[in-house]
Amino acid sequence: MRLRVLGVLGSLLCLIAAILSMLLLQSISRNTTQDIQLSRLASVNRFVELGTYAQDATDHEELQLEMDAYSELFGEGLLISLGGLQFTSGGIDPLDPEVGAVQRRAALNLDQTGIEPISPFSEDAALIARPFGNSTQVLGSVVMEVNLDDARQSILQSWGAVVLVSLSVCAGMLLLAERLSAWVLRPVHRLSDAVAELATTQSPTPLQEAGPPELRALSRSFQHMAQSVADSLAQQRELIAETSHQLRNPIAALRLRVDLLKLRLGEQAEPEGVAAVERELERVETLLDGVLRLASAEHRLSERSAGTPAALGTVVPARLLTEEVERQSVAARERGMQLRLDLDAPGSLDARAQCNGFELQQMIAEVLENCFKYASGRPVDLSVEDRGRSVDLVIRDYGPGLAAHELSAAAERFWRAESSRQSPGTGLGMAIVDRLVRANGGELLLQAPEGGGLQVTLRLLAAGPGSTVGTAGEQA
Repeated sequence: MRLRVLGVLGSLLCLIAAILSMLLLQSISRNTTQDIQLSRLASVNRFVELGTYAQDATDHEELQLEMDAYSELFGEGLLISLGGLQFTSGGIDPLDPEVGAVQRRAALNLDQTGIEPISPFSEDAALIARPFGNSTQVLGSVVMEVNLDDARQSILQSWGAVVLVSLSVCAGMLLLAERLSAWVLRPVHRLSDAVAELATTQSPTPLQEAGPPELRALSRSFQHMAQSVADSLAQQRELIAETSHQLRNPIAALRLRVDLLKLRLGEQAEPEGVAAVERELERVETLLDGVLRLASAEHRLSERSAGTPAALGTVVPARLLTEEVERQSVAARERGMQLRLDLDAPGSLDARAQCNGFELQQMIAEVLENCFKYASGRPVDLSVEDRGRSVDLVIRDYGPGLAAHELSAAAERFWRAESSRQSPGTGLGMAIVDRLVRANGGELLLQAPEGGGLQVTLRLLAAGPGSTVGTAGEQA
């Protein structure tokens, strides 16, 4: 924007300076031409007067002396025609066609007293002429070859001074325009950066009030708005977390009442009705747990986006993956599943990643829980791949998987594929994993591999070989 503003202002200012310079140059040329013309016409009139009264040879000699003196002083040629005689001085050539044409016009009583506007590119000389005589006939004429060298040099110097002054003025005006545009646009750029920062981090950035009063007022208004947005988002997160937490007590009380009701009714209790109530309670409890975990994960992500240092450590993904496989092996066997851990790839056992160990365990557990729901009875492959600057934890199931157009939406809150709407679940698992992995500086990759199923890749930043490995409990 700044370059565009400077381009428009600079072009306009340079155009104005160019127009003013052209007018000033024309004025200098016109004034110099008028001065030369007036002074030379005065000299021509003097020689017209001398020629009018030159009657005899003595007068002719005096006339020639005057002409020679003038030509020597000014370096200009004179040609006076008088009664068939011609007197010349200063090197003017009577045989020159231009001089002859001027003489013929003068013989017809037509004078030539105008000089074209002089410029540095004008010719070296100009001709002016005036006839003289009585009321009935033309007795002679005076032709002067005006030397324009000095006038051209004077105009050239004046034009050079004007051009230098114009360039200096243009440079000064451009500098002024640059300062003015910076004064106006710098607050706009800061405001734009603050808007982008607010959209990314959901945290307001302090703005320095600068620029015109209108932009200062706009900065203050944005500060108030950004703070209100940040407070509203924080209150929403707190409301979700607190609501989910507070709902646990009524749900627990409701479950206790259902259990007491079953004891009191005994055989009179309707098994299917009680089971339906218990299933709904379990569904609500699962949903509340998922919302709490999602709120915690999004809070961690917002802290990272706002620049708050994350509690990251160095973990060995192969070790955590092995521990989680052992922990989930019983649940897998109950569902007829086999967790196949492959750590034979080069560097997979010793690969280290930057991540919070407790949160990485949460991510692995969420992905495995997703496999248990949608790929029951099928094997699950788990592996670690050292990619140099990053470490990949790959978990692949052989369930129904997702279509290509569904992969991008799988990490949204409460999203579920059409084919799994009837299966138990909240649609929060992948959203939690996505927020947690991004909060740890990583990336969640979802792919539909050949052969069906879903492949989930947790890509984490690699840690240096000399970093200290912490346990998941220490980083919780």
